[in-house]
This record gives sequence, structure tokens and C-alpha cells, in this order.
Amino acid sequence: MKLAPIFFAMLPALTVFATQAEVYQVVELGPVDGYKSSFSAAINNSNQSVGTLTGQFNFPVDLAYVDFASTVITSALSAAEIEEVKKGNVNAKALSVLLNYLQLSASNFQVQRYSDAFASRLDNKQLLKLRETAPVQTNYEYLSDINDLGQLAGYAGAPFSVQSFTPAATEATPNPVAQRLWVPQAGYLLGAVVTNGVIETLPPLYTNYGGGFSVARALNNNGKVVGYGSVAMTDATIASINATCLGKTEPVALCYHGIVSSQLTQAYSRNGLVWQLDNNGKPAAPAQLGYLGDKNTGLPHTNANYPAVQYDAIPNDLNDAGLVVGSSIYTDSSDIRFSPFTFRDEVYTVTQATLFAGSEVKPLLDAKEWEYSTAVDINNKNIIVGAAQQKWYTFAQSRTAQKLFVYDYNTQKATFPNALFSTANTIPEAINDNNLVVGTTEAFTDQSSARRNVAFLYDIGADKFTNLNTMLKCNAGYTLVSAMDINDKNVILATAVKAVDKRDAKGEVVKDSAGNVLREEVAVAVQLNPVAGGVIDNCNPSEDAGYERKGGSMGMAALFLLALAGLQRRRRQL
Repeated sequence: MKLAPIFFAMLPALTVFATQAEVYQVVELGPVDGYKSSFSAAINNSNQSVGTLTGQFNFPVDLAYVDFASTVITSALSAAEIEEVKKGNVNAKALSVLLNYLQLSASNFQVQRYSDAFASRLDNKQLLKLRETAPVQTNYEYLSDINDLGQLAGYAGAPFSVQSFTPAATEATPNPVAQRLWVPQAGYLLGAVVTNGVIETLPPLYTNYGGGFSVARALNNNGKVVGYGSVAMTDATIASINATCLGKTEPVALCYHGIVSSQLTQAYSRNGLVWQLDNNGKPAAPAQLGYLGDKNTGLPHTNANYPAVQYDAIPNDLNDAGLVVGSSIYTDSSDIRFSPFTFRDEVYTVTQATLFAGSEVKPLLDAKEWEYSTAVDINNKNIIVGAAQQKWYTFAQSRTAQKLFVYDYNTQKATFPNALFSTANTIPEAINDNNLVVGTTEAFTDQSSARRNVAFLYDIGADKFTNLNTMLKCNAGYTLVSAMDINDKNVILATAVKAVDKRDAKGEVVKDSAGNVLREEVAVAVQLNPVAGGVIDNCNPSEDAGYERKGGSMGMAALFLLALAGLQRRRRQL
């Protein structure tokens, strides 16, 4: 195998110097004790990393908020088992049923809130709380980035607290009874930055009717944070709120939350936002990004014969010079096409990869050739990576694969490297200053035409695209399904699947009737350290190299582990 010289350059943290039958060594980062799975998000040049934990064992269920007459409970537990639970004797089976009850009762705010996303520093296994202050978490919280100063960026849903509420009297209910309800804080979703342990939320531009929302996607080493958030609210939503949220049947804050949660992207007008942090990490009011608009004019289309388009821009990352990359809405009002989404003629509208450089909003690809594209990362050499799709949706209900593209802002040229095979869905996640790209693609399983997600590494200089699983030692015990970030030491942060002893809802090992410990596959955050002098380990010399080599085993259930919403840093949002 021919390795790029950069693999042998910056290796100060390594202690292995002899030739090794592996190019990357796996270091497991998660999960923290008490949690089943961990997912990677970002790593800085000091190998500090962030991500998300899921599957908390022994989740504290408050029995005072459980309706034991619910069919979710009565269909799964016997009367005797329910009586034991009421006494506080909650075994693993009962806890599993109670957690299912909490999840299925998410729209009933008399029931305790359930959370299954916990923000974490992966390298030191430290849990962080961005908005939640209660001992038992009531919201979902994520970390999305960490810069070289150790500042963290993320976002979190609204925490809930129990409040007493008495509905207004009616003719049918002249003496209403007070209810205990879980009521949210203002701000349906808010971005946050953490500087030296101090947390600052990122204000959106529009905060009426419930506090609005904001999301932090990335931050650079100069205190600039990019993301998106609410910039206005539609007239239809305002009218609905004014007619509905009168505080008679439920708290106004809960009514706001219900309307927004059911139609977030329709309720608010959103756009890309940029926050500048001061020396103490406090954000200034955000500035809006522009958008491509009609025929790249930055203006909405004015064709009155067709519906208006909700334009926006969604940034994904930025470099230290402040160049921002992401996507924006492009239209061509002279191009009228039948939409398979709305089943009517509409102005041609596509999401396109975009560069935001000061007041300049620049498309990176041809909107007529690529019906969807997004730029996900930019390094300090102004090299941009993204994904593009030629047919977003066809009448045959099928979609073409997303392709990796590399755009050199210095030369204004785009290239489309070959993946493992031509129809592989290939989505980059990050590029470092050594022009190495990591992300997720598809590979064939051993001696089969079935596909699976695998992490990849692409060396731009060498034009070399590699399944990262082939760079581990044989039988490493891990299957790398997504590489989320790479720093300038070429250390990679990835999410893998591995087989572990199966554990129940209380965290106890599960055995079969014969006393044998059962096994299951879980997602785990890993750090991949380059090995000095490392070479590819030849695991299956007799097999076609085009097939996936043997590593950790991954069953069908594990394929869904990475589908959890919001757990990946640079994917389509909301």
C-alpha cells in the first residue's frame, strides 16, 4: 500500500514505532459508565473530543406520574407485578415497560419527561448539562463541536419543570381540579457555547411566542459560532397561537411548545446565523447569512403565478479566516417544473452547496446538474468538502446516491472523487489541514451484494479513497460505521459498532435459560490513532479486495443505531 507522507509526520503522541499490521489503532472513548451507547461528533488538535451518550441504565422513573391503568403497562405487566411496582419494587422487566410508557406518552404532559441524549466530553468521559439543571434530565442535549481553545458548542431542547395548573371553569366542569403538568422553559431549542465551564445560550433573532430556537453547528478558534435559528414567525402560526393559546385549558408556555413542536419548520422562518463571542465567551446578537435566492441574486422570486418559496441558509462549518460553508435555497423562476412532493407545478427550487464569505454568497455547483448539494466542512487552506445528488426524488420513488465533492476555493474548481463503487452513498463529515477527508460511505459485505455503512478516509493529494475498516488490524472487534472528524495530527474520531454483553434496563448482564451470557451490538465512540510505520493487515488474502474485510460483526439491528435524530454533527437539519 502506498501511504501519503503525512501519515508519518506529526506523531508526537504515539509510542509504537515498529512496523505494525495496522495503520490506525483503536482507542475506545465511550460510553460513560451507566450508559449503553456513545456517538462521536468532533475532535480538536489536543485530542479533546465531544459527542452524545444514549441508553441510560436505571433511568429514574417518578412513579407519582405513572398512570398504572395505561394499556401500555397493563398489557405488559400482570396485576401482581404492577402492585410490586407501586410499592417501589421495580425490576428490569418493569423498568423497561415504564420507559416504554414514558416514551409513548411524550404528548401527555402529565407524564414525566424522558430523555435519551446526553452531552459528553468523550476524551475524559465527562457529562455536561447545557440547559438542564434538574438531577433527572428532562430534555435532549447534544455537543456538536470543540475548538483548540477547548470551547464547546452544542444545542439542547427546552427543560421541563412541574407546575400546578387549574383550567378555567366551564359549564361542563364548573369546579376544575388543579393538575400537575410538566411545563417547558422558553426556547424550544437553543444553541449553547461553553467557555471554561461557563455556559452561554445563543439567542435567536426572533423570540416571540415561546422563545424561538437556535442551533450551534460549529465554532472556530477566533470566537465565531455558526448555526441557524428563528428569524420570524409565519402569519398563519401567529393567528393560530392567538386563537388557541389563551391559558384556559393549559399553560400558555405549554401551548406554544405544542404548536411549535408539531410544525417547527413551518411555524418559524429560519435562517443561518453567526454569533461572535467576546473574550469571556459571551455571544453578541447574531448576524444573518444571505441566501442564493432566485438565479443567485440573493432575492426571492417574484413570479406571482406560483407559490412563494421560504428561502434560508444553513451553515455547517467555518475556518479560522471566517469563511462559512453550508447550503442555501436556490430558485429559477423561469424554470417551472412539476413537483413530486406537492403534485403541482412550481418554481424550480433546490438546496445547493454554498460558500458565505462576508457579504458574498456563492454557489459551489451547478444547480441544474445537482438537485441537492451541501458543503459540510472547510479547512484553513480553503478546501471545501461536501455531498451532491443529481436526482433528489424521481417518479419511481427512488433517489440517486450522494457523491463526495471537493471544491478548491483558491482555484474555483470542483472535483468528484471515486468512492468504493460508483453508486455508493458517500457523505463527508470533515477535512483537516492536511487535506484528509473522513465521512461515511457504503461497502459490500463479505461475498455479498448487500451494502453496509462504513467510515472512509480520502487523501486528496494522493487521490486515495479507503474504507477505514481495512486500516485496522484483523479481527479488531470494531466495525467503523462513520468517521465524524479528523484533526491536524490525523487522529480520527469515529463511531463504531461492537459486540458486548447484553444488559437490561437496569444495566445488569442478561443470560439465557441455560445461564449463558447473551451478546448484543452497540454504538461506541472511538479515537483512531495513526500508527508509525503502519501497513495494511492482509486479513483475507484469497478474497476479492472489493468486498468488505472481516472486522467486528454487525447485525441488522446495529444498522439503525446511527439513525438517531440529531446525533451527527453535519447532516440535514430540521
